[in-house]
Amino acid sequence: MTTTEPRETKSAVNSDAKAGAPLGPGSLTWKYHGDRRGLLFMWRTGTLQNMHPAVNSALQQKSNFFDNPWDRLFRSIPPILGVVYDDQPDDTGAQVRDFHREIKGDDDGHGRRWSALNPDTFWWTHVTFVETIIAINEFFGTPLTDEEKDQLVKEGVTWWRRYGLSERPVIDNWADFEAYFNHMLDHELEHNATTRWAVSADEQAIPAPPGIPGPVWKVLERPTSRFNRWLGAGLMPPKAREILGLEWRTRDQVALRVMGEVVRRTWPLLPARVRLNPRAYDAIKRAEAA
Repeated sequence: MTTTEPRETKSAVNSDAKAGAPLGPGSLTWKYHGDRRGLLFMWRTGTLQNMHPAVNSALQQKSNFFDNPWDRLFRSIPPILGVVYDDQPDDTGAQVRDFHREIKGDDDGHGRRWSALNPDTFWWTHVTFVETIIAINEFFGTPLTDEEKDQLVKEGVTWWRRYGLSERPVIDNWADFEAYFNHMLDHELEHNATTRWAVSADEQAIPAPPGIPGPVWKVLERPTSRFNRWLGAGLMPPKAREILGLEWRTRDQVALRVMGEVVRRTWPLLPARVRLNPRAYDAIKRAEAA
């Protein structure tokens, strides 16, 4: 894995461009990225990102994540949605990219320099968002076909370009995307200080999320943390579960399957305003009115 700091930006993108696909109304990314079922994957997606050595170093050295994990979550989700749904998505992408410019350091735990804007590191975090769309449909919807996965990956190329980073690590087809994801699980990702904290979150003192009064959170904190860990373990790829040492029993699998079936059957019955994040809902409504 390359860990030198990035030298390429939008003005010097790799000329060997990958095949993208339109990203807007009618695209799979528009349909699913703002789907609130994605909230069920927050622990899973975040932990997969944090298993990357450079992401772990960024959180250890440059973040208030351990004092207030909600802060990172609520700061990150709106602009990441905006890169897909905003009227000026390239501007939002540049904003997200520039948030990371000063997040860099000298040691990723393996004696190497690291940077949040290293294209390989940034690409991994981007990949987890694209892969989460596939997982949402696998567990709680209708699984995507290989053709749809190929389309989604190509839409992910267009999404990536909005950050203005090098296309060097970019993958534009499902077969290579799946091989890359499995390679990361087999050879690059690790159980580290950040993920050890995450898997023991029910033993940590975590402040109340915005909007929840402290006394209410005192009652909800432990069961919420335990549920998130249980659900995250079940949604994790088996290899990631193995790396993290997460227990998963047959009865857990049965319970998750029942939960998945309930969500799968009831979700389409809910109104769009409930099913979608407001930023996605508003963008879709604007597009429909245009």
